[in-house]
Amino acid sequence: MLEYGGTDTFLKLKTLKLVNKGFYRVSASYELFTAEENETLTRTGPGTPMGNLLRRYWLPAVRCDEIPDPGGDQIRLKLMGEDLIVFRASDGRVGILDQFCPHRRSNLFFARNEDCGLRCAYHGWKFDLGGNVVDIPSEFGFEQWEDKPSIKAYPAVEAGGIVWTYMGPLDKKPPPPEYEYCLVSDEHRFATRRWEECNWLQGLEGGIDPVHVPFLHKYELTSDPLHRGTTGADLTSATDIFYDSIDQPYGTNVIARREADDDSYYWRIGQWVLPCFTIAPPYGDFAMGSNAWVPRDDGSFWRWIISCHPTRPLSNTERSAMEEGKGTHVKLDSDLRALANRDNDYFIDREGQRAEKTFNGVYTVGLQDKAMQESQGEIHQRQLEYLVNSDKSIIMMRRRLLDAIAINERGEDPPGLTAEDQRIRAASLVETKDVPYEELSKDILRTREGVSVTSI
Repeated sequence: MLEYGGTDTFLKLKTLKLVNKGFYRVSASYELFTAEENETLTRTGPGTPMGNLLRRYWLPAVRCDEIPDPGGDQIRLKLMGEDLIVFRASDGRVGILDQFCPHRRSNLFFARNEDCGLRCAYHGWKFDLGGNVVDIPSEFGFEQWEDKPSIKAYPAVEAGGIVWTYMGPLDKKPPPPEYEYCLVSDEHRFATRRWEECNWLQGLEGGIDPVHVPFLHKYELTSDPLHRGTTGADLTSATDIFYDSIDQPYGTNVIARREADDDSYYWRIGQWVLPCFTIAPPYGDFAMGSNAWVPRDDGSFWRWIISCHPTRPLSNTERSAMEEGKGTHVKLDSDLRALANRDNDYFIDREGQRAEKTFNGVYTVGLQDKAMQESQGEIHQRQLEYLVNSDKSIIMMRRRLLDAIAINERGEDPPGLTAEDQRIRAASLVETKDVPYEELSKDILRTREGVSVTSI
């Protein structure tokens, strides 16, 4: 049975009615999510409760191919409200440092990448990958100083074509990430990151919201080259849907169930993996879409999309479609900002909307999500919401995040840190109505090497 309590103060669920083999439909009589609780979940800078929680996990920072060459150009990165520099040292290792030299605060974007470190262009101070100052040319006898200056530095690992960083307490650093896309070869994977212009939680909530799919993406599912032609795309258009969410140790199963025929249900099972990772239910033999929603600062985030097929390389046609911004990918400018953005109303096509070429006037799945999430404002005011039954996944996610914050603030390990927590899949399938969810989902939601994703 699903239990509600603990930090679930923003929504009082007073009625649980049993329906269909273990599922509970919620009749929502609620108290509003407060402005204070909204602050807790949306503020992620250093020292904030949510920021402290997110920093307990390995977070994707940049793609490996953004810094391909040892001794090559460093790049700026804003992450979790912090200004950082990412570089590949001359020995091939990746360094992630504070962007500013501690001497006179000049920007290390202009530094020289030399001999396993960065040398500030202003006065020649040199930093190793650990942020230690290893040379100050102007100071005779620097090597003998008892206390040497340093700057902030974060550990980095490479997995799945991504540079990951850990920004939390070093004595609590978890093992490197083992999401499925980290375990396959480069030929099986395509990853993009883009700058989204609203708070990270709006993105995450969109990623675990199954209700919007048959509306917002109504016409894209049958036309988009990374969805069309599948049984799932045809069945997803139905709007008579039963929704549920099931707590798991690592996060939540997000479930949408439709009638497939008189005897069968069409199940779509997505995943939220704490704290900021999601996996969308797949379509046919197309790549499974995984996501990360990582704060850039409190008013923007990095949207990661990792398309991964565990049993075959992606085709040139698939890669070309992703590069062109199809599926949940988006066509970007040199600053990783979408070419269609809030400044140009995402190239909205009102005539196409009226002619039912597009439901909201915006084309492509990724841009439709972006437009709706950014339309909520820089930080969505959740205390003004009117939540309903189908918002169950959103309700449970917020509760779990508040619980995880409390766990972390007590000095304990939050969920989602282990390989077992991360080796998770989504699924889509048709099954006869007599098979309960617990049975049909028993084996298909875990990573299984050499076994295809369950998908139609």
